[in-house]
Amino acid sequence: MANMPNAPLIYTLGVVRFPRVLGMGKFAGAFLDAVRNNYPQFDDITLSFLRANFTLGPDEKSEIDRGELKMFQFASPDRKWAFLLTEEIFGLHTSAYLDHDDFLRRFEEGLKVLLSIPGLNLPWMEAIGFRYVDLVKPRDSEPLDNYLNQWVLPPKPDIEDEEMDLLQGMYIAAYKTVLGELRFQSLRRPPITLPMDLNSPAIQKNGWVPPVPEGDFAVMDIDHGCRFNTLVPMDIGTVCDKLRGLRAISRKLFDRTGTEYGMKVWKGEASS
Repeated sequence: MANMPNAPLIYTLGVVRFPRVLGMGKFAGAFLDAVRNNYPQFDDITLSFLRANFTLGPDEKSEIDRGELKMFQFASPDRKWAFLLTEEIFGLHTSAYLDHDDFLRRFEEGLKVLLSIPGLNLPWMEAIGFRYVDLVKPRDSEPLDNYLNQWVLPPKPDIEDEEMDLLQGMYIAAYKTVLGELRFQSLRRPPITLPMDLNSPAIQKNGWVPPVPEGDFAVMDIDHGCRFNTLVPMDIGTVCDKLRGLRAISRKLFDRTGTEYGMKVWKGEASS
């Protein structure tokens, strides 16, 4: 959104997923050595999650146990940019997105480093994804409806003789595109300014969760992914081309969320 000096964008993520590599941690040091000049801050993070196990048959039963996932983060000195690495994904995320060419350049540099690590064999990929989150805060005491079109925001019910003030609201939709699947959600007055699944220790370490604004506000989350029915060869050019295409469609949807006035504010064309 380089043409929007006041863009509401607060978070951007690009990832490529590959078949699981057991013991990815033994390659983290080599990656850090290669990117240390620009991404010297290393975080070794253990994520906990719940996993459901089901047994079918005459003795069928279900149980839930706890699992763990290792995530490695390689952040820039100011922690505005960082690479992510797990046993199944390589990604780049940032709170300081400038334009897509800059994002792709950084992503490509990191992926080249990863693929060149001796002993790490990543011949295939499963999926590619691009995601960004916007925090829409009205200026002064302006209503949120001035900025976002009606279809984006949860409606207020029209009930005769009843006054209902919206405390929180959510709108979620999924779409099929020429590249894959796109999920759009808008959260009106949520308790935190990032979707819950993004509020990870990595993002917390980077300080990327903005404070909750006073008054009415909305968080918009666009998640666009391309999944391959069968594994395809890992190719940097293909990854970057897909990320470019995923972003282009996502941007078109974003452009439909804002009102004419909202777009002028974000482009710096509206008077204060």
